[in-house]
Amino acid sequence: MIRVFDGRCDERWSVKDECSRAFASTMLHYFEMLFLNGCTLGRILNRMLNGLYSGATALDIFSRQQDLVASNLAHLNTAGHKRMIFAFHERTDNAGQPGTARPGTNVDQLATDFSQGRHETTGRPLDVAISGDGFFAFQGQDGEFYSRNGALFRDAQNHLVNSDGMAILDNGQPISVPPEVSDRDLVIDTGGRVSANGQEFGQISVVKFDDNRLLSSDSQVSFRAGDAVPTAADEASIMQGSRELSNAHPVTELISLIIGSRHFESAQRAIRTISDSIQENVRS
Repeated sequence: MIRVFDGRCDERWSVKDECSRAFASTMLHYFEMLFLNGCTLGRILNRMLNGLYSGATALDIFSRQQDLVASNLAHLNTAGHKRMIFAFHERTDNAGQPGTARPGTNVDQLATDFSQGRHETTGRPLDVAISGDGFFAFQGQDGEFYSRNGALFRDAQNHLVNSDGMAILDNGQPISVPPEVSDRDLVIDTGGRVSANGQEFGQISVVKFDDNRLLSSDSQVSFRAGDAVPTAADEASIMQGSRELSNAHPVTELISLIIGSRHFESAQRAIRTISDSIQENVRS
């Protein structure tokens, strides 16, 4: 079974979840030995420990889901941010025999939601947003990168750059605006052409990819192409005086946060019940 949840996911494990998983794994091995030796108690407790192991993996998944959703909420007003989602796979122990795959939950994949975010009208001449599928191209320190964050500025060389000083590109070249031209005189049309008083200074490149899933990112704002090949996004248009915010929706993320919290509590109660049952069986 594949289920999808939203938010940031990292490789950190909580101490409680890691201890639960380690304890369950050790005890499963012990009761396997009892099972193989024909011990009825071993058979019973082996199944109980399967449930404990499954609960421990669920705690980990829902803990990571909460982190992921919290990150999406934290970046609601970040220009160009794309929300994270992940799918998890539930394993079942159909045979109930030692040596088979342990029941539990594993993260199946991490992914980025590339749908268009909310457009906020700012009235600022150097704020631009893309309507449709596509990315702005910027010159980074390690080559080109791509983003839908169109909040631009002018640097000391009068190039149009982002907040990190990386130049937005026109077919691989930076766009320069003469120092005597003020920002309020700049016009950026739907095709990305930058002009003022009838003089054109360049055209902002908008590119797209056949499969956005091939893109990689550390920030969910700027993306690297990797093996993906950019092509001109002719169907996209540029809106001056607007910027695109995150595509995360606060109500959806808050609902995910509440549901995840309830699932986490349910997994905790299940582990506590199984643990109590194991203690009773061992004492008897």
